[in-house]
Amino acid sequence: MTTKAGNREATWTGERASEATELTWNATLYNDRKPINRVVWRLWRNLPGMTIKRATRITWEAHTKGRAVAKSCHKELAELYEERLREKGLTVSIEHTR
Repeated sequence: MTTKAGNREATWTGERASEATELTWNATLYNDRKPINRVVWRLWRNLPGMTIKRATRITWEAHTKGRAVAKSCHKELAELYEERLREKGLTVSIEHTR
């Protein structure tokens, strides 16, 4: 990946390039007809950096469209979040976003 910063050009190689491609996993929440307030609460309590407002938007999108991306991160974290949310009774999967 090449980016321009002012007058110079920087190229991502090696570790930084592989890190950028690893950050393409989504933990996807599916609508499973659970009460919306419980889903919002579980997202908020179990995903770091989640706000009530964002958890509400994600829950509503899953409710109306059938699915919504709850968190994008590298694979190991996506697997951790999937496990946490499944333990709380939510329907979640992880997918590579390429």
